Amino acid sequence: MELILATVVKILIVILVLVESVPETDSSLMSMLDFRYFTCVMKREWKCPDSEINFYLFTPEHPYQQWIDVRQKNKLSAYGWKLSRKNVFIIHGFNGTHSKTPMSYLRDAYLSRKDYNVFMVDWSNLARFPCYLSALSNTKLAGQCTAQLYSFLTQAGVSAKKITCVGHSLGAHVCGMISNHLTEKQYKIIVSKKIIYVSDPVVERR
Repeated sequence: MELILATVVKILIVILVLVESVPETDSSLMSMLDFRYFTCVMKREWKCPDSEINFYLFTPEHPYQQWIDVRQKNKLSAYGWKLSRKNVFIIHGFNGTHSKTPMSYLRDAYLSRKDYNVFMVDWSNLARFPCYLSALSNTKLAGQCTAQLYSFLTQAGVSAKKITCVGHSLGAHVCGMISNHLTEKQYKIIVSKKIIYVSDPVVERR
């Protein structure tokens, strides 16, 4: 198994070197092409929204996933979103998904507060095992598209102090990269390297 992983990593490194060495005259063409190999995807077109990066809203009244189209901010209230609540983005890491543990524990903890709109960011197609180098590269696009969601909320009247980004593993990198696409820095980012499982999860109250 270790030999297979080592081989995959070597192949990915070669691909990255080849991508970076593309002649400048071909750069516009290469930027339009996503690299897909094995089960891996390396995004090359930095355009949002992207079909492989999705946002799901959960609220205390609607504790089930509702897909959010960032191009239609006028429909937010129809999903149970409330301007009076605080907002949290929860972003999974490498080989994770928005719907499975440990991210579901974080989601349920915030929902138990009753004062949060919870947005789950799903970029699982771009972060799957064993494609770590691709996933690392894809954090840039995930951050860019999540910044679009952030702007989506601020345009609806939300202040920066009422938005928190929680990132686990590579999801923490995505949280950090959001600010690269904002005119004002984020107010709060929570980084999680390890989730501690407890029977009654508690989220810090402020």
